[in-house]
Amino acid sequence: MKFDRSKTLWVSHPHPRYPTISITGDHCDLNCAHCEGRYLEGMISVKNQGELYEACTRLASNGSRGVLLSGGYNSEGYVPFESFVNSIRKVKEETNLFISIHSGLMPPALVSQLATAGVDAVDFDLIGDDETIRLILGIQKTPEDYIQTLENLANMIPHVAPHICLGLHEGEFRGEWRALKLAGKVDISALVFLILNPTLGTPFEKVIPPAPNEVGGFIAEARVKFPDIPLALGCMRPHGEKRSKYEIQALRAGVDRIELPTLETLEAARELGLEPRRLEACCAVPEEMLEG
Repeated sequence: MKFDRSKTLWVSHPHPRYPTISITGDHCDLNCAHCEGRYLEGMISVKNQGELYEACTRLASNGSRGVLLSGGYNSEGYVPFESFVNSIRKVKEETNLFISIHSGLMPPALVSQLATAGVDAVDFDLIGDDETIRLILGIQKTPEDYIQTLENLANMIPHVAPHICLGLHEGEFRGEWRALKLAGKVDISALVFLILNPTLGTPFEKVIPPAPNEVGGFIAEARVKFPDIPLALGCMRPHGEKRSKYEIQALRAGVDRIELPTLETLEAARELGLEPRRLEACCAVPEEMLEG
């Protein structure tokens, strides 16, 4: 499949200049089947707005460009930022940090408060299948809830980057194609692909993720559907000997950005005539953040 593409491959290295902060520490009400809070353990942990303010101002003084504010979901399926709005506003007023957030199925009133506080961007996990939502999150929500939240986010936050996890339904493709269609209903600044990573200690630790060529085929279709939108392969994907295979399939399918690729992938990029360039930020940031 041929398509026009940039000659630059942006290689995302978030740390140390774009770290992730969990506002819930290592706690998550949902403990989703593929994660069970394991990924929160690698984040900077804060538990109140004072700690968030101190962490952000310290990072800014040490040269960070931005932060990704994340955390565990509450029982409604979103990261509970209600008590952190004022500290986010203060950080935006006093520093030059670019602030992006993981949202989840956030209510409109909270989205509005965060937008007013100055949040620059949002990373939104987009699921397109009812059964997958129940299997993974264990909550009674539907794809319609996801598209409504996505529309609210796009209407209020300057930059929105949907994330689609391939193989989320125990390694199977279920709602990915619908999620791709839903992503096209709003203006987005980037589209990020994750791949189910069987994580030790979770119910999904023995799940077989989708094959690299299946992942590549899906991303190639997305490239055709979104010819002018940056496509990224994000941080969650299988490790081990198949890691490079997934990355190279995504590369050939047309992604513009890859977070922490292998040396083998970088060599493949050069063989394709691409110039790898370091991006000291999350792979989902808008184009204005690429330089610097």
